Parts: sequence; C-alpha cells; structure tokens
Amino acid sequence: MIGKMDEYLIHQTVATLDQVASDDTNWQDRFYFNLHDQEGKFVAITGLGAFPNRRTVEAYLFAIYDGHHYTYFVNRSLDNDREEMSAGGLTFSVVEPLKAWRLQIEDKENAIKADLEFRAHFQPYQFQPIFWRRGDKVVAHQMHYTQGGAYSGSFRIGDREVSNLIGLRDRSWGIRSLFDVDVWYWVSAQFPDYFITAWLWETRDGQPISIDGALVRASGEVRPFVGMEHQLELWPGSKRPRSATYTLTDAEGKKLSLTASELSTICVALGVPPHFHESDQETWRKAQASSLGFDQFCQFRCGDDVGYGVIEYMLVGGSQRYNIPAFAP
Repeated sequence: MIGKMDEYLIHQTVATLDQVASDDTNWQDRFYFNLHDQEGKFVAITGLGAFPNRRTVEAYLFAIYDGHHYTYFVNRSLDNDREEMSAGGLTFSVVEPLKAWRLQIEDKENAIKADLEFRAHFQPYQFQPIFWRRGDKVVAHQMHYTQGGAYSGSFRIGDREVSNLIGLRDRSWGIRSLFDVDVWYWVSAQFPDYFITAWLWETRDGQPISIDGALVRASGEVRPFVGMEHQLELWPGSKRPRSATYTLTDAEGKKLSLTASELSTICVALGVPPHFHESDQETWRKAQASSLGFDQFCQFRCGDDVGYGVIEYMLVGGSQRYNIPAFAP
C-alpha cells in the first residue's frame, strides 16, 4: 500500500515501504532514550517501536524520582504511517538528523509532563549487525547505533521539576525476539568528554553470542571493543545487581576497567502498578521478581573519572553463573 513516505527517494526494494524485508512478526523499527540527573534522584527511559508485520506501534515510559516508580505503556494501530512517531501521550520527532530529537511526554495518570530536546555531544557509534539463530528460530538479526548527549527543557512530575539532564539514545531495526533472548548486558556510561557504549549477548550458560561497543570521545576518536567480561554482585535473595565491574578489551588487547554502583533501578515488567514507592516492600519485591530485566541507573568509575549512565540487564533466559532463574510469565 502506498503511503506518505513512498514520496521520498528512499526506496531500497521494488516493494512499497510498508513491506519490510522479513515476514517475521518480531521485525521492528524502534528507538530508545535514557535521561537522568547526576545526583541519583531521577532516571527515565522512554521510546517507541513500530512492528510492521503486526500492524502495531508500541511506546513506553518508565521513570523513577526519589524512590517513586512510574510506568506508562501505550499502543496504537499502525496504518501505513510509520512517519507518525507517536502513541498516546508520547510523541517523538527528529529536529536535526543525527544531532537532535524532540521528546514530548504526557502521562496524565501520573501527572507527568515534559518537553525536551536531546542534543548530541558525541558522534553516533554504529554496532556491527547482530545475527543469532537458535535451531530454526532467528532470535536476532538487527542493526543498532547509540549516541550520547544532553537534554534541554525540563521533566515535571506533579509539582516537582528536574532539568540539566544527560543520557543516551539508541536506534535499532530488524528482528529481535525478546522472549527468546537469554542474557544481555548493555552499558551506556557518560563522562565529561567521552561516553562508553558496550553490548554483550550471552547464552544462559555464559557462551558469548555478540560483543560490540566503543569508547567515543567528544574529539571524534573512537576506540572499539572486542571483548567484555563482567563480575556482578547481586542484592541478597534477588536477581537485581547492586554493583558490577566490566573489563573491556580493545582491538589492540588493551584492557579498560569500568565499575558501576547502583543509584536506582527500573524494573522492566508488566503488571506492576503505574505508580508505587519502594517503601511498599511487597510491591517492590514483586516488581523485581516479575521483571524481564532491569535498566539500572549507575554511577561509573573509569580510572580517576566519574560518570553516570544506565546498564540494561536483560535476563529472560536467566544466568547459571549468577543463579538467576529464567523468566516465568
């Protein structure tokens, strides 16, 4: 079916743009933003994905402020309008390609409203395509890039306002069957004049599937990584990390040590209340136990440098090394 985007000179096949390269229902075209302060009180992740073969668009917002957790999910039908990057109260738009995006956020139930502009401080880092097949099932075949920057504007929750935010954005497209993933560790750490982006996929028993990433400096220098090792410390009786050390190896064999200490943790889970406080220990426990994984706001140390950012732990298949069980819906 012909749509508005077919008017532009961007075709790469003889098909119209509503038809993607695969009929896999997990084929998706999506983006993600994390945003946070540098004091440890506020973090949010938000994004949107189009699933052309499902004819749906899904968007989400998770936020934590001073121990309060907020969750907002929304979806809509995809009617050959992938240029409309919005669903419910979440609207995203490109201001300047590869440099700036606008995020308009409204979650009325949680009294959240924001109008932000992400402005890149670093060039994007393009990961090598991930391809992973388990038996006859393609679990992942996707392209991915990340970019560090800062946000102008403010984020309001009720009568509270946060500003001077930094964070990372990501773009990916292709096949990703999330419920067939075992484990991944996705690090985005931002320092004053560089950011570290690294992504390791593993099987449940610790066999590496994909490793890529780099240290990207504001000057434009890029130091790619070819190896990534991890050592996690979990909270007692929980699958949630409290701290981690990562050893990143570059193409010349040089190693870089990155330590991360938890400031707050977003539970990537369905079925949790749209708002709760961590003092509600039963809800907090259930949110952790029912999570597919965690987006963890951390303070990072790399040598003498101190930075902030997010580690995404996707733990669907569990981890034998850390005695983390597989996710059970």
